[in-house]
Amino acid sequence: MTLRRRALIATGTGLGVILLGFILVITSFASVSGAQSKLNDLLTPAAQMANSLLLAQTAASGDLSDYVLTGKEAPLASHQSAISTTNVMISNLIDIFGTEHPELTALVEESASAQRAWVSADAEPTLVAMADGKQPKASRVSNRAKAWSTYDAMITATSTLQAELEIQRAQTSDGLASSARQLGLLLVFGGLLLVAGFVAYFVYFQRWVIYPLMDIRKDLQLSTRDPMHTHPIEPMGPPEFISLAKDAESLRRQLVSEIDEASAARKGLTQDAPLVAAVRSEMKVNSSQHCPGIAIAGLAATAEGVLAGDYWDYIPLSDTRVALIVADVSGHGPSANVVALRIRAIIRAALSKGLSLSDSVELAAESTKFDELFVTALLLTVDIETNELQWLNAGHPPGIGITHDKDLFSLDPTGPLISSLGGEWEVRTHPFVPGDLVLGVTDGFLEGQGSVSTSEETQAIIRILRGLDGPVRQNPAEIVERLVSHIREISPRWHADDVTVVALSRLD
Repeated sequence: MTLRRRALIATGTGLGVILLGFILVITSFASVSGAQSKLNDLLTPAAQMANSLLLAQTAASGDLSDYVLTGKEAPLASHQSAISTTNVMISNLIDIFGTEHPELTALVEESASAQRAWVSADAEPTLVAMADGKQPKASRVSNRAKAWSTYDAMITATSTLQAELEIQRAQTSDGLASSARQLGLLLVFGGLLLVAGFVAYFVYFQRWVIYPLMDIRKDLQLSTRDPMHTHPIEPMGPPEFISLAKDAESLRRQLVSEIDEASAARKGLTQDAPLVAAVRSEMKVNSSQHCPGIAIAGLAATAEGVLAGDYWDYIPLSDTRVALIVADVSGHGPSANVVALRIRAIIRAALSKGLSLSDSVELAAESTKFDELFVTALLLTVDIETNELQWLNAGHPPGIGITHDKDLFSLDPTGPLISSLGGEWEVRTHPFVPGDLVLGVTDGFLEGQGSVSTSEETQAIIRILRGLDGPVRQNPAEIVERLVSHIREISPRWHADDVTVVALSRLD
């Protein structure tokens, strides 16, 4: 199954579970909301009104009795007000229940009918007798058995309504509590399911994506570290990764084939041209020598054949001090390489004997009196004890310095080209502390892009260097590889000139 299909299945399953959970939550919430609305908007106001109705009916009977006993107008007014109140409350209750709750509407109508029966059997005859001034008759009418039975029926009907409302309130409250518990449990279950889904997705991602990538990466690293690059890259994981591993294996085999051809060519060169091989060996930088606290790496590529006029050299001067030289002899091929070999030997010997940068360059210039070629060179020394960088630039492209705070400093020319014309060269200094970096290049590197000016190319390199993280800035080999890969990818003229690039870093 492809990784894309697996991702679609996992995504579809996740969305389905989320949608189902969303529907369940909405359903439970609607149930809770409906029960809460019924309780707050219907049953609670109706129960309160039923209680008030019962009290008003009781008050109406009591006021009628007081009026019969005293004959005063105040009890009569209170009785009439109570009857009006009960009629209003009965009408409101019928409006509240309407046709949606016929059982409750029927109980309200029973209470209203019982009240009318009591008024007809007790209240109205009593009030007529009192109006005629027949208080004894009114008293007898008020105390008849029919009057009491209709009163009891009225109170019973209203109490029945009140009890039914309380029962429905209790049932709705219990249902609301149950729905709220279900909603809470559903939310807890949904949260646990979501966490489980994330865990499952993490495990799924680790198993089907991370682990195959790590295995392919391990094979790539083993293939790179193997001097003959013979370690195969095994296809594994989903089909996309299998295709990727197969392409990488195909690339490895092609590179191994080209490496074998290059190795055979070098052997043939050594057998057929020992002098050329010896010159190449002499110009090779001895990377086994190093100074603690300093890291350096460089690359030199030729425009013609295997001999170049460009070169770089690294000379440990003491346990705390090193020298770096980047030089470019005009022209290409063997003649330029002979001059480069001589200049390199003179400067290396001079610096090793303790001569200054300017004295070393003057000696090199003396050796060019009968040469038609000229040389540009950037010489610098780094002292990790004094945290100081000294440089001499003999007409060479400025070196680029980046501090640990990503500030820029430039190793600008301090004198003329090295040639038969001679000249004077100034030595300058700059602080160089742990985390700082300096880069030296030849003009072939800056002019390799072709379509833009040298200054624009220099600015592009500066942007790349400033964008590097601290650990990468202390890895010169990685810096050189990144810069060369960037330039070669966009360069139409990579092999038009000798190219040299060197990076030197102060380690923390």
